[in-house]
Amino acid sequence: MGTMTRKDPLLALMLEVLGGFFGILGIGWMYAGQIPLGVVILVAYIVVADTLSCALAILTAGLWCFVLPAQNLIFGALSGYLVYRRMQEDG
Repeated sequence: MGTMTRKDPLLALMLEVLGGFFGILGIGWMYAGQIPLGVVILVAYIVVADTLSCALAILTAGLWCFVLPAQNLIFGALSGYLVYRRMQEDG
């Protein structure tokens, strides 16, 4: 039998923030063992954020592209904080 190792909540937070910056939320949740939730977050964020971002880029003549990295970072930080708290509570 293999030994169980405790996963690091800080690493989950960092994965989520970094992934969020690139528009790929859910990686931290998958690392934390919440694979179904991580996949739902990943797919939902890609579909919703990309659709909304494309529409806003068109409506603002491309200016939204300058806001997009900040948007991704904010959502990544929020999701990272939530996965960090969840792992702290479960740990």
